[in-house]
This record gives sequence, C-alpha cells and structure tokens, in this order.
Amino acid sequence: EPETVRQEAVMQTIYVPAGQRAELTLSDSTKVWLNAKTTLTFPSHFEGGNRSVTLDGEGYFNVTHNKNKPFIVKTEQYDIKVLGTEFNVHAYKGNPIFETSLLKGSVQIESANHRDNLLLEPNKKAYTDHGQLKTSPITQYNYFLWKEGLICFDDNTIGDLFKKLQLYFDVNIIIQNTRILNQRYSGKFRTSDGVEHVLKTLQLRTKFKYEKKDDKESTIIIK
Repeated sequence: EPETVRQEAVMQTIYVPAGQRAELTLSDSTKVWLNAKTTLTFPSHFEGGNRSVTLDGEGYFNVTHNKNKPFIVKTEQYDIKVLGTEFNVHAYKGNPIFETSLLKGSVQIESANHRDNLLLEPNKKAYTDHGQLKTSPITQYNYFLWKEGLICFDDNTIGDLFKKLQLYFDVNIIIQNTRILNQRYSGKFRTSDGVEHVLKTLQLRTKFKYEKKDDKESTIIIK
C-alpha cells in the first residue's frame, strides 16, 4: 500500500476591508462570517488536540460539534473555547470593547492571563466593563443580521450609530453638532444602500445637516 503523505497544516489569513463582509467554511465544516475590518488566521486543516483560530475584529461562528477537539477562538484579551455552538465575537485589537454572544451550545471564556474564567449559557452575552467580565441576557437579536448585510439599530444612541457607520462604510465622521449624540434611534438598513441613505433617513427624525468632503478618508461632517 502506498504511504499517505501527511500534509503540513499551512496558516492562512483573511482580511475583510471596511465596508465589506465575508463568509467562509473551515476544514472541519465550521462556518464563519466576518464583519468589516476583521482579520481571521486559521490553519488549512486542524492538527493536534484542538481547533484553534485567531480573530481580530468581529465574527459569527457556527462550529461543527467535536467533543474530542475543542474549537478555540483567540482574541487579544480572551480565548473562547467551544465544543459545538453558534456565537458572535466582537473583539477588535486596541479597542477595549470585548463581547461574546452565545446563541446555542456553550462556550468558556478565559482571559489571556487565565485570571478570568466564565462559562456562558445560551441567550446570554459576556462583555467587559472596566476590565471585568460580566454577563447579561441578549436583548437585540436583530444585531446579528450584520452577517446578512443588514445594520440594525434598536434604541441605540446616535453617537453609537455614527461609530457603526464609520466601521461599516469606511468613512471618517466628524461631529460638530454634539447635541444630537444622546438621542436614540431604531431602524434597519441594507449595507448595500450606502452611508448617505442612512444619514438621509436619520435626518427625517433628527435635526442635523451633513457635508461630504472628497478626501482620501471620505470625511463626513455632521453639523
């Protein structure tokens, strides 16, 4: 019998630019959706006792169940260990916000220094608050529609909304009219409709003007 040649696992990296999304299937059939400005590093196939990937940004994972080989998502602050599950991770490097939302299954979250360790139940999310890991129920399920190209705001502040627009549309928003930032807004938009569609819809409810500059940062000034 000819010997089967074992292929070395090769590390691969995918980067999703601002304003885009990507969907991929890993070698174990795990499905991953990646949001804007996100980098995922993963092996061409999983070797050894676990399945480990590294995430910088936001990803939604539907992990193939394999109790003998835990699936680990490494992020800057925490590692998320799972057996088979559906969950969303928001963990951009250099950004203090870390959030993991569990939709099905169970995940364990462990900080890089192994000081924090938390087992998350379905329909709960774990997030950092002043460096501490806390949990609360998931209330905004529409949020996860980002993987289908929908941006959903559910009683979010306009300040938060502008932050999301910067990420999803790769624009630089300068806010001169700060009076509107704490007003709240709910609504759904298709990413493909573009940032100006969102701003024009927002203007129907909130009083502001905007000016679009033609510079390399695609600056938008909110007046």
